[in-house]
Amino acid sequence: MARRFLIGLTATLGWIGLLIQFPLSIAHSRAQGMTLIGAVITYLSFFTILTNLLIAVALTASFWPKSRVGSFFLRPAVTSALTAYIATVGIVYSLLLRSLWNPEGLQKTADILLHDAVPVMFVAIWFFIFEKARLPWRSVLGWLLYPLGYFCFALVRGATTGLYPYPFIDVGQIGYSSALGNAAVMLAAFAFLCVTVVAIGRWTQRHSSDYRPQREMG
Repeated sequence: MARRFLIGLTATLGWIGLLIQFPLSIAHSRAQGMTLIGAVITYLSFFTILTNLLIAVALTASFWPKSRVGSFFLRPAVTSALTAYIATVGIVYSLLLRSLWNPEGLQKTADILLHDAVPVMFVAIWFFIFEKARLPWRSVLGWLLYPLGYFCFALVRGATTGLYPYPFIDVGQIGYSSALGNAAVMLAAFAFLCVTVVAIGRWTQRHSSDYRPQREMG
């Protein structure tokens, strides 16, 4: 029951953070003259939002492990990939973005939930609860498609609208050379994090003889 509570709490906090951020983001975009559709697209253009949305859906679906969606999100390869994604959200925000602004009120609440609480709690859930497996090292290559696709989307959208979600890929401010260089560094760091997740998962699966699979929860 404690495990189910932690999973449910993390999912709830993720949904709350996303729901708080949604009207704040929409209002900000609308105030800058965007259409409603444009404002929604802008909300969904942040890696933080997309990744927290994946986490919230995955944790919610895990309560129905025998369903098609639930069984998919409980696969060790999927939970491990999500761990790398959400850990990236927390680490990058803390190292590169936190110092750039000082949110207050509801914005600060959403900021804490999406960048701090959910990343830390999901990583803990993955480490202590979710099923591990001796995933092949080549899994990392597949996991890189998500951030790579995201960077391509962000740069293409930025080229057509002039809007970039993060300053380290803002071509209008730093140019293509720096933006692409920063993206390459980010992908390299992400690859290192993915390798670390695979290594931890393999080590944990090999050494935890008393481990109880997550699927038994259902």
